[in-house]
Amino acid sequence: MIFEKKISQASNVETSTMAVPDEGAGAADLGLVARIRGSYESLTATEREAAQFILGHLTDVLMCNSVELSRLSGISQPTLSRLYRKLGYSNAGEFRRDVRRIHRPGAPETVRNVRCDDLLADHLLRDSESLKHTFEDIDRAQLDSACRDMAMAPHVAVVGYRNGYPVALHLREQLLQLRGNIDILPHPGQSIAEELTDYSSDDVAVIVGVGRRPPFFARLVDVLLERGVTVVVIGDVAARNALIGRNVVFFNVALNSHMLSSFTAAFALVALFADEVGERLGSDDVDVRKRIEDINDCFETLGELGD
Repeated sequence: MIFEKKISQASNVETSTMAVPDEGAGAADLGLVARIRGSYESLTATEREAAQFILGHLTDVLMCNSVELSRLSGISQPTLSRLYRKLGYSNAGEFRRDVRRIHRPGAPETVRNVRCDDLLADHLLRDSESLKHTFEDIDRAQLDSACRDMAMAPHVAVVGYRNGYPVALHLREQLLQLRGNIDILPHPGQSIAEELTDYSSDDVAVIVGVGRRPPFFARLVDVLLERGVTVVVIGDVAARNALIGRNVVFFNVALNSHMLSSFTAAFALVALFADEVGERLGSDDVDVRKRIEDINDCFETLGELGD
């Protein structure tokens, strides 16, 4: 997440991820998000990745010890320790105590004497930062290639588990307006292995790996690559680190967290993909135009959308 050096000026604010200090407050009074925002420009690239991971995985930070957190994030323990110190924590234990103070998974958010517009401004700032960093990370050549493949491949599989499933389903629904043979995987309650046997080197799989993923996430990518399938991944820092060395087209999503993680940037990437695929197919394309007309005719016949 690209952090500008801005901290909300609302007074007496206490939320699940951010405590806003009074003017002149010491470092010990700063909440985690405020500390990261204030230190971001001085962090190394690897430390910034660690900070992004932490903000998108606060619950994992509480549940994992240092070794587990390093393994999950793909970031070395020395780098994590160095980040804690740069943020003003004496050790990992003090860091976790602060996270526990500001983030209680599943607990209601606590807000005292905060105007609605302050909360809206903070939410907008966090999502804006997430979007900015996500789109700044996009390689234009990779985007062109991935969307061209999605437009032209005989079959496209869109795969998502847990938090990634709604994102994958939305991408599938968008692409389905433009072309056929777009599958959503896995089907509810079903395994995925038998579906993968239908895919070959001419096909594309778009895999959404944001937030928590199943333990076989990397093996799923390996199976598709072994079949010659072009693999496009929408994922966060942890997903990227889990796929190091694999020949995938990766689009990094900068998650941000308040009480729960926000997936605004992931859905924004879906909208971008759909627009880019549409550009490549062309709104004047006879097949695309006929498909849209057929879909509208079916809607009218079934009355699914009402009046």
